[in-house]
Amino acid sequence: MKDVRAALPRSAVSWLVVDDRPWPVWHAVDGERLYVVSGSGEQELPVLPHEIQVILRTKDTHARVGPVPAKAFRLHPGVPAWETAITALMAARQGAPGEAVLDRWKASASVWAIDVDTDAPQSPPASDEPSGAHQPWPTSATTNTRLPRHLGRLRRRG
Repeated sequence: MKDVRAALPRSAVSWLVVDDRPWPVWHAVDGERLYVVSGSGEQELPVLPHEIQVILRTKDTHARVGPVPAKAFRLHPGVPAWETAITALMAARQGAPGEAVLDRWKASASVWAIDVDTDAPQSPPASDEPSGAHQPWPTSATTNTRLPRHLGRLRRRG
């Protein structure tokens, strides 16, 4: 679909829907394929089934595109697709320290290739469709503690 083809190369973040739960991920794009890395020291992501859905946002209007069907498969070090994925991910990774990250990815991370079905039929969202906003899912990055006292206060003038 035209929206998917337009949003895919211009997005840096997507949501992978696994078991009816959207997982936000940063990714690298190569044509109609996304590359995602997860695991130790990286973004939290479950083991992906073969059939998943991907939700994108348009860069201009931030309108939701999807969910779009996709096929995920894990890449392993030593295969040619691994090198292609790592090259794309290292270019997309901001602030990556280089060889240390690459060694960690080889040792303990999962690198996924996700082929997005850009030809899947898609209906436009209804105008009364909810935004999809909800409470954060419990992860190692969420906290339940109170905010620090200085947050939320008004600043004194003068």
